Amino acid sequence: MKEFTTVAALCLLANVGTYAFLAQPPKGEHSVCVYAKNKGRQLNLPKPFPTGPSAADISIPEDCTMNDLISVMGEGRLKKVARKNRRTRNQKIREGKVVLNEKGEWVAK
Repeated sequence: MKEFTTVAALCLLANVGTYAFLAQPPKGEHSVCVYAKNKGRQLNLPKPFPTGPSAADISIPEDCTMNDLISVMGEGRLKKVARKNRRTRNQKIREGKVVLNEKGEWVAK
């Protein structure tokens, strides 16, 4: 019985030792996951801004209606522009650069 236990222990140690050496890659070589991070499209790179005419160069015809603007620019884009204009107007109101006139319009001071 003692011989069986010794033989079993030696076999177990031999198998564990062999797998321990096989599981590690040889020195100087890296696993595949190290190289996988550098392959493919790089993330977190900003996209270039689209080029187009400046806002001062864009003219709107006098007979243009809101429906025409919505069909050309889209409702979401117009809402975004309106929010931006409200934010800048409110900032100017807080700074005192804009006041309300008799007609109820915001005009520069």
